[in-house]
Amino acid sequence: MTKRNHQVDHLDPLIREALSWILRLKSGEATIADAEQLMDWRGKSSAHEHAFRDAVKCWQAIGQALATSRPAPAAVRRRRPSRSKKRA
Repeated sequence: MTKRNHQVDHLDPLIREALSWILRLKSGEATIADAEQLMDWRGKSSAHEHAFRDAVKCWQAIGQALATSRPAPAAVRRRRPSRSKKRA
């Protein structure tokens, strides 16, 4: 088992479920039924709701970290157009 997998195994089960819900909703394949099931899951207890809110904060922090670690589009090196003619 890798260190990463070991760390995930030690996450609170509700946090893992909440993160799974977020991944499902962000997958582009979520359905209305998925959204309704998530609402039911969040309504099970205050612990479920808190876990979901914590997972959302985590997801947002990851997104912000990724956004700040990428170079801005203007800073990306542009490729030079290829020349079809050979120099003599």
